[in-house]
Amino acid sequence: MIYIVEDAEIRELETYALNSSGFEVKSFDCAKSMNEEVKANIPDLFILDIMLPGEDGLSILKRLRAQESTKNVPVIMLTAKSTELDKVKGLDLGADDYIAKPFGILEFISRVKALLRHAGTTNSTAEEPKIITLGKIPRPQLP
Repeated sequence: MIYIVEDAEIRELETYALNSSGFEVKSFDCAKSMNEEVKANIPDLFILDIMLPGEDGLSILKRLRAQESTKNVPVIMLTAKSTELDKVKGLDLGADDYIAKPFGILEFISRVKALLRHAGTTNSTAEEPKIITLGKIPRPQLP
């Protein structure tokens, strides 16, 4: 499960892209609604914007890193704040990755997959390919 806290338009795009790639997603428009869900279920990954109504993404990140239940859950910051200083601040506060807007959807999905792979979870609802064996293939008879 991936939790996204983001503005409406971008949140819909991110959710659609992740769902289309086989991921289960819950999206939120603010920290307050996400906080309620985190009390019941801890996701495999958080994706946070910085500029949010109420609590900003960096404050959410600090709180997630301070809580025992979420301190090791990977976090991607996905935000329009794109200066080197912004990126360094987000990474130094504990983000595992930082993606500046505008961003490419294919790269976004690849970064999510890579981060989940490094965290030891696939977080995908898509089934792993299965190998089916039917026995040995007979060798053709040569004339």
